[in-house]
Amino acid sequence: VIYRRDALADRRARLWARFYCFKVPVSVVHNAKGYLLAAVLLGMLALDPVLRCLGHAPVLTQHCEAGDAVQRAYTVPSMVAVLLLYLFVSDLCVFSNRIAAIVLMFIRLTTHMALFLICFAVVLLAFATAAAALKIDEPAWESVWTCAVSMIDIFMGTTQEEELGAVNQADGPALKILVTVFYFVTGVYLLNLLVAQLVGAYSMTFEDMMGFARLKRGAKVVEALGLTSYARWSAFVRALDLDKPVSFIEGDVGMPGGLEVMEPASIERTNVDTILRYGGTTSPDAPWPEEDSATTDEVKDRLERIDVVIRKLAKKLDKPVRRGGGKGGSTSGMFSGMDSAGSPSRFSDGLVE
Repeated sequence: VIYRRDALADRRARLWARFYCFKVPVSVVHNAKGYLLAAVLLGMLALDPVLRCLGHAPVLTQHCEAGDAVQRAYTVPSMVAVLLLYLFVSDLCVFSNRIAAIVLMFIRLTTHMALFLICFAVVLLAFATAAAALKIDEPAWESVWTCAVSMIDIFMGTTQEEELGAVNQADGPALKILVTVFYFVTGVYLLNLLVAQLVGAYSMTFEDMMGFARLKRGAKVVEALGLTSYARWSAFVRALDLDKPVSFIEGDVGMPGGLEVMEPASIERTNVDTILRYGGTTSPDAPWPEEDSATTDEVKDRLERIDVVIRKLAKKLDKPVRRGGGKGGSTSGMFSGMDSAGSPSRFSDGLVE
């Protein structure tokens, strides 16, 4: 019902999209998986064995003469429906950018795999037709179809003994040469060409992979918002309290329009407060106060000198020193920065400097 409503709305608004040589509503292209699943489910309903047995059995069952006749045909749309359902479940990957990036990369590389399969099919048809023209008196090589199946087995490495025996016992080396050339073209050339294409496409898309994943997530969010009622959306916005100012720290009120997220203070350490505060009016017409760069630079220089002195002291504390002349053991570097009276003379001199 939703798909039909969207298609009629696009038709009234004249929103068309080109699907090969046909003009279809835009929603049909965007919801192609949904339309395909709906068609498969309708096919399952038409072939349902339970419905076929309604007039032939007293209870609900799928085992009757009419139901058994469509059992095999019913399994095919059931298989397609299960695959489509899992394809719909794959949309949940938008909750993780990494997984969404891998899925998008898989979709983008599918075109190169399709080109490989097309080339493989053309080469297989050519060599199978040539092998059938040799008129080999073996069941595995007597027709184009059997020759194609045998060559697929050779390419996949699942060749049966009778197929290899027919190649070895064939009159003349024509079939051997043909099979060897086919394996070289497909197993060596086409496979390596596919690998090169996949590597090149992956390297070109890798840099923008996370960006495409975020765009995919945004598209899914917009699609979900279209199915959300106005009352529910308004309640969600009110629950965010975006009109309330957000506190930077306790007692330091910031600007509204944000969400407060707590994190450990050790994640982003800083020695200087990057938020500059000025007293006075908050009118937007008032000029922006000038920053006292001289005072700021002086404070930064002092902090840098103190940081250097502390680093030197830390190195001395970690370095063991020996007592003068004797064979006594080494003492910790705790006393290396103190004079005979036990006062930290060197460190204090560095701070005075």
